[in-house]
Amino acid sequence: MWGSNKGLSRKDRRGGSGRDVDDTHFDEVLGSLEFFVYVAPNTRPKGYETLKGFLESAGCEVVYPAEAPLSPGERYQAVKVTYQGLVVPVPALRRIHKWAHQRNFLHSFFRPLTSSEGGYKVGH
Repeated sequence: MWGSNKGLSRKDRRGGSGRDVDDTHFDEVLGSLEFFVYVAPNTRPKGYETLKGFLESAGCEVVYPAEAPLSPGERYQAVKVTYQGLVVPVPALRRIHKWAHQRNFLHSFFRPLTSSEGGYKVGH
């Protein structure tokens, strides 16, 4: 039931995954050609300029707002991170993934198809 979050305040429920998110499904994200973070309506993406500077210094292209193949809603805006048409480097991918989890932003990523899986995936 939605209202039965026993022992959690509203702030706790809305708080995001916190700082220790390095291993949270990161293995699924590795090998991504594109990574999208969805910024909720009426939300300022805190720390975005610092993140963008880091990603661009790593050679990544950062587009915000961007067109995204998946969207959680009409008013969400997407941050798109790519790396010259190649796989996004691990340090950049780790940083954007952690940033998304720390702010409780939805995210998705695209990995090239392999024998059994691939394509667009939605992160938690």
